[in-house]
Amino acid sequence: MKQDCGSAGSKIKGLLPPYAWGCLAAMVASQLFAFYITRLLLPHLPSYTLDLPLDAAIPLIPEWVIVYVLAFASWAVSGVVILRQGKRHAFRFAGAYVVAMLLSTVAFLAWPLRLEWPEVAGNGFCEKLLLMVYGADQPNNLCPSLHVLASYFCWRGLWGCPRVPAWFKAFNFVFLILVCFSVVFVKQHLSIDIAGGIIVGEAAIQAARLLRPERIAGLRGDSGE
Repeated sequence: MKQDCGSAGSKIKGLLPPYAWGCLAAMVASQLFAFYITRLLLPHLPSYTLDLPLDAAIPLIPEWVIVYVLAFASWAVSGVVILRQGKRHAFRFAGAYVVAMLLSTVAFLAWPLRLEWPEVAGNGFCEKLLLMVYGADQPNNLCPSLHVLASYFCWRGLWGCPRVPAWFKAFNFVFLILVCFSVVFVKQHLSIDIAGGIIVGEAAIQAARLLRPERIAGLRGDSGE
């Protein structure tokens, strides 16, 4: 039994190279900060609603909650693949993600949007799953959509990774599009939140190019494994 536990621990440690665990910890911590710290402050701030005609015309389609939930697994798999691509790329990717979460925190507090959930009719699997999502994720912290932002990062993070198969990059692009549809079809976000997620994501990526967070690891140039 001890040998089995040791083998399992070795597999977990071998999932990522040693340098990548710090990157992963920084990414997770920054997302938890953006998600939860703002929710401690938002009750003390005035909130706003946007009644856009486009959003009013988009129906609730509970089946899209499947894509919404599968996004979490997609981030985990793609994140591991990206962080395994070498020190320079991992530190650049993680640094950009931390910047994106900080920008998102500022946006959430500066423009605290909220929306009203529609009534969920039916008692099927998707309806029950959607109600579980509603129970865990209140309709604030809207713009930018962190769902869209994280999926955008997965796709962009695979750019310039020659060891990653083309089909995996294509899959991440298609899944990004599906996630964009899912956040509005399950009524967790407004259409403007999709644009916000992409804009903030790309802005953070460009900021990381200038800030060069990989220098923390003592890396220079474009190499570094």
